[in-house]
Amino acid sequence: MEKRNVLIDCDPGVDDVMALLLALANQDKLNILGVTTVSGNQTLAKVTKNIRKLWTFLRAEIPTACGASKPIIKEPLHGGEIHGESGMDGWDFPEPVFQLESDNGIVFLKDKIMESKGKVTLVPTGPLTNIGLLFSVFPETKEKIELISLMGGSIFSGNRTPFAEFNIYADPEAAKIVFDSGIPIVMSGLEVTNKATIDDEEIDELLASGGIVSKMSGSLLNSYTNFHRSKGFHAYPLHDVVSIMYLIKPEIFEGRDYRIEIDTSMGVYRGRTAADTGELMKHDPSNAFVLMEVDREEFMKTFFHALKELDKSMKQ
Repeated sequence: MEKRNVLIDCDPGVDDVMALLLALANQDKLNILGVTTVSGNQTLAKVTKNIRKLWTFLRAEIPTACGASKPIIKEPLHGGEIHGESGMDGWDFPEPVFQLESDNGIVFLKDKIMESKGKVTLVPTGPLTNIGLLFSVFPETKEKIELISLMGGSIFSGNRTPFAEFNIYADPEAAKIVFDSGIPIVMSGLEVTNKATIDDEEIDELLASGGIVSKMSGSLLNSYTNFHRSKGFHAYPLHDVVSIMYLIKPEIFEGRDYRIEIDTSMGVYRGRTAADTGELMKHDPSNAFVLMEVDREEFMKTFFHALKELDKSMKQ
């Protein structure tokens, strides 16, 4: 099977790291053209340093660039209460020696897309600022994008406000550009990501592992889940992993086509991914395939297998 060309846009962030690890372990299926960072879970400086730390630790050579430091209109929104002061708390990474290919993520994305021999899949796992700017500045790139598999949004209730999920709420103006782009979208919103969970027993299994990547993952997840534990949770969503997992194992998901409208008002509904769920009201064509269900057992089996494969590669 021909590899899928992918560009990953992220804000590491513990669950972003887990998504990146899954992608790295499946390079027989995914041709990773590059990675960009965006302000989100922490400041742009911190998340960019995080990916440089990760690539240094893994001895990975993935073309990487930093992108937007703030949303298109509003001030930055960060998630340090969940991801920690660094955005990647929980593991003592070495100081990074990995060097960025570019400090202009928008041009970097444009170049990688236009230079690609085939069409490209975008995988945004943070706020959609970089992608919104890309489509605004270089609209010609849209012709070469076959799919956007993104983590963000929610049909029924949010996690940043009662109505909005964090990534969309962080930059609704950029999200509107993306959802109105005409490009096929697979939306991994809270309906499915809250079912793609890891529990304490599984984290303990990673911590007890003899493999360095599995142990690192367990340590990061143990730190990441402190917030969730404080709220009474016993299973913890691997939000960003879903957008990569769909590209590898689409058969373990179920979803529905919806027309998604992004609320860019400054009121209580700002950042809402409003879906036309009424069967009698559907006048506009759908613009997103929204994932609703996941086979959690197969999801975790595939995720653990990926970490074990990376453990093996680190021993070589």
